[in-house]
Amino acid sequence: MFGYIGKILRVDLTESRISTEPLKEDDLKKYIGGSGLASRIIYNELDKSISPLSPDNILVFMTGPLTGTASPSCGRYCVCTKSPLTGLWAEAHAAGFWGPELKFAGYDGIVVQGVANQPVFLSVVDGQAELGDASGLWGKDTYRTEELLKKELGDTNARVASIGQAGEQGVLFASIMNDCGRAAGRCGVGTVMGSKRLKAIAVRGTEVKVIPSAKNEMLNEFLRRIYVTIRSHPTAQIYASYGTDGIMSMMHEYGDVPIKYFTQGSWPQGVEKICGEAMAKSILKKQWACYRCIIACGRHVTVHTLDAEREGAGPEYETCASLGSLCMNSDLNVIAEGNDLCNRYGMDTISAGSVIAFAMECYEKGLISVEDTGGINLQWGDRKAIIGLLNKIGMNTEFGAVLAKGVREACKKIGRGSHDFALHVKGLEIPMHDPRAFKGLGLQYATSHRGACHLRGLVYHIEQGERIPDIGIHKRYERQTTDDKAFPVIAVQNWHDVLDSLIMCKFAIVPPASVLSMLNMVTGWEMKLDELIRVGERTYNLKKVFNLRCGATRSDDTLPKRFLEEPLADGGSKGEVVQLAAMLNKYYELRGWDENGIPTRQKLEDLNLSDVTSVLNE
Repeated sequence: MFGYIGKILRVDLTESRISTEPLKEDDLKKYIGGSGLASRIIYNELDKSISPLSPDNILVFMTGPLTGTASPSCGRYCVCTKSPLTGLWAEAHAAGFWGPELKFAGYDGIVVQGVANQPVFLSVVDGQAELGDASGLWGKDTYRTEELLKKELGDTNARVASIGQAGEQGVLFASIMNDCGRAAGRCGVGTVMGSKRLKAIAVRGTEVKVIPSAKNEMLNEFLRRIYVTIRSHPTAQIYASYGTDGIMSMMHEYGDVPIKYFTQGSWPQGVEKICGEAMAKSILKKQWACYRCIIACGRHVTVHTLDAEREGAGPEYETCASLGSLCMNSDLNVIAEGNDLCNRYGMDTISAGSVIAFAMECYEKGLISVEDTGGINLQWGDRKAIIGLLNKIGMNTEFGAVLAKGVREACKKIGRGSHDFALHVKGLEIPMHDPRAFKGLGLQYATSHRGACHLRGLVYHIEQGERIPDIGIHKRYERQTTDDKAFPVIAVQNWHDVLDSLIMCKFAIVPPASVLSMLNMVTGWEMKLDELIRVGERTYNLKKVFNLRCGATRSDDTLPKRFLEEPLADGGSKGEVVQLAAMLNKYYELRGWDENGIPTRQKLEDLNLSDVTSVLNE
């Protein structure tokens, strides 16, 4: 099994039992790895009635065949489960070095079930796995946890994935952190880990430094050429120069950057203070690269607080927008401080910034007062409000406990009309891209299997003019049209489920045919491109069926009223709303789903998913 270790680790925390299970090659060719293989495991083993925070929920950490190989930008892993935030499919991806190290330590993935009697950590070193007492780590933030666990293991080269206080305290959008700033951020995967009293997983492989490939020499020669392709892409050049926040000024011109909780279309004086260029001129210390990455989009910055100064992971675009423009905060120092807090508590910065902006609008509209917030004056852009709420949310205390449940539940608590502007899809807060600027993105948000998600396709790249002939995208798709968006959305969704199964970073924009070549050189397979794309379609449909089994319906494939009925008065998407209904009907038709968004029996059988057709009768 070139590209694979060939086995996964099974951990039953209730019984303190650890076992090893071999991978089946038939499953690998059908699902590849990553979130594809995880979706098969979870669908097979998880009863639809299981509560996300029940001991019976399972938490799957998975790598892919390219992880840890010589392939560029393949240092990722994913975490999949049933989401406590949405009640549906949960999937989060993280970069850094933990994923490759898991394979070096002897496993392709880890499946965790049950709940420990007391806090524990899992260590996996050179094929040997054991549980240890984490009582002394419980209550510590993720940075301190990583430091102490490396010390306990006596190996500073160990890689640690851990939760902070947010995961311990049941914040529903808690993340899992590794490498002091890399996050498996969305859907509350850290909440599930905390519910199992699993504080951390430390992995270390001392005998393997790179996963061998079936055709090493051919792969190395191919990589010398593909490096040029990656480096020459304009987006990669922006990320290399200014990090992911380098796109902010450009996206502001499109009317894509969310301002004042998606109610304002233009804010040039604020954006220029929090964009990637501003970061490079002020708080940036150095670049940071994940395993075998030639882009190095990561930033290492100076974090200024009121009483201290330290260095830490810099904020990505999503964070600069969520804790910046979304909250009308133009202070990059406050954004960096908030990002540092989220990393340490272990919280998704998108959801955290979203619930704060939601609370600020509630405060502005008079729906809540300082008595409700515990004395915090929720004025737009106020540092004390942002940092104060992050601390309360991270510890799930006072008014932070209301927001820690996400906007869907918070609006139920606040009431009084707040439902109209509680922005989410399927319970997952909206990413920092406005679908009124890119209509296909609106369709992508509505149909994403984990809720509102820009990374389940990045269709706005297509709507900016990018073409991907390998997956049938030959022409330019204008961003404000709606009558021809279903096909490109489906095409990129299927392809990105391939990337999430390999697993490969989406910032290394490699043509699909070249990705296929890497996969075949690594594994020794002779897979065709249409077969690989079919893997993505199969996985996308399986995750859809999982959601249907959890109770999702067509009514969940929608967008908040703000995007459907409330145009912006200024900016690059002035006057626009998302006309979703027509796009959605065409999307279902092209997917081979019925008018209710349910895959037909024929479609599932064509995708070799005959065993899941029973859900159609439920």
